[in-house]
Amino acid sequence: MMRLGLLWLHRRRALLLLMLLALSLGLLGVSPWARGGAPGEPSLEDLAPLPLEGFQRLLVFAPHCDDEALGAGGLILTAGRMGMDVRVVIATNGDGYLFATMDEFRRVYPSPQDFIRMGNLRQQESLEALQFLGVPPEQVLFLSYPDRGLAALWTNNWRASKPYRSPYSRADRSPYPLTYNPQAVYAGEHLLADLLSILESFRPDLVVYPHPNDTHPDHWSLSAFVRLALALAQQRDPGYRPHAYAYLVHRPGFPNGRGFHPEGGLLPPAPLFQVTPRWFRLDLSEGDALRKWAAIQAYRSQFRLMRTFLESFARDNELFAEVGSPDLPVLAEGDPRNPSTWRDREGEPIAPVQRDPARDFFGRDVVAGGDLVALYAAQRPDGSLVTCAQVRGRATRALVYTLRVKAVGPDGFKDLVARSDRVLHRSFSTTLSGPYACHQIASDVLGRPQFLFVGAEVKGAEPLVLDRAAWQLLEVASP
Repeated sequence: MMRLGLLWLHRRRALLLLMLLALSLGLLGVSPWARGGAPGEPSLEDLAPLPLEGFQRLLVFAPHCDDEALGAGGLILTAGRMGMDVRVVIATNGDGYLFATMDEFRRVYPSPQDFIRMGNLRQQESLEALQFLGVPPEQVLFLSYPDRGLAALWTNNWRASKPYRSPYSRADRSPYPLTYNPQAVYAGEHLLADLLSILESFRPDLVVYPHPNDTHPDHWSLSAFVRLALALAQQRDPGYRPHAYAYLVHRPGFPNGRGFHPEGGLLPPAPLFQVTPRWFRLDLSEGDALRKWAAIQAYRSQFRLMRTFLESFARDNELFAEVGSPDLPVLAEGDPRNPSTWRDREGEPIAPVQRDPARDFFGRDVVAGGDLVALYAAQRPDGSLVTCAQVRGRATRALVYTLRVKAVGPDGFKDLVARSDRVLHRSFSTTLSGPYACHQIASDVLGRPQFLFVGAEVKGAEPLVLDRAAWQLLEVASP
């Protein structure tokens, strides 16, 4: 059996070498995925080369064991060749993938110990894959937080006094020997502290992390954690200014052209490109593309079930996006229920703090009132916060519009939630008008934050989420 497996592997590698040779000789022509299609769709020519000169330390954040190679395997190779010190931080061990655990251990009903065995296995797969990419085990950090639980740590289980318990391992702290901080419990404040500790000890000047518009909850939540950790690290040391880029793994229609297409250019999804246009490409040599493909195959527990998806990332380029973090504007004049009337202190119109791709959810052609297209936020002179979620159609009482705010200030962290269907606090108010669902939070509740994270979602019948706007980090100016 082992001999047959090796023969299969050699044949796949030989096929890849032949395809790369054909590419180098121009026999395969230009990939259809490298060209833009309809108007508004990006092409490789629309993407600037990722600037890498002058960096010394690269830090890659991954939600699960495999995302580091899928999103940044080529970058890791390139950075190592350029002499950068490369570290990889993996937030969870991917121990909550039920079907992979059933397949790996031949169990219809896996036990908590089976899920933990899967986590140990996936750690070893990451170490093997990263060896292919030139990263030794001592430069890989496993945080061992709960798979499929990072969103709960961000929104519900922030305090260590209220830890999250994994429904898979049944643990509320890491059961793994390979854990960066064995004393941590499954709580958002502990994950943030670990990220800050790593940033401040390693001091990377180049950071890559998951894209905030990634649809997987572990990805968008780790994105928020990393952005908050970076903001706090820079607040503590104003001279520390790392460059940060985001990579995408999960999004409808992405990667373009599923399957093993090493000659195919990897392009951002057109709807996302239209609202977040600052994308960069990292071109990979034939040898690096082959090495990345070999690294991806090290994730054997995932490869059997997700081969087509995983191989889609073995391309001749990688994608990275620059994610902005605007300042929270001050609403000097205008109707708080109508952002089109908002003006700042200079009399200029106030732009959205976040744009969301239109028609990006399953009911997009039916429920226009559930399709988020923009998120506005501003602080009024009295210190209160006003936010408006804009939808493609008309905001309606038949749907629930929810605003989530994480306020970060000298007194710690506050998690605030406002909903259109109920009053959660006497200091919150909600109005629906035209395409806007607007929420106001009084200053006595908001406090005096230094940073705000804001996000929005639209729900139909519980628990159906129609659309989400990615969490956006806002810096609050001193009064």
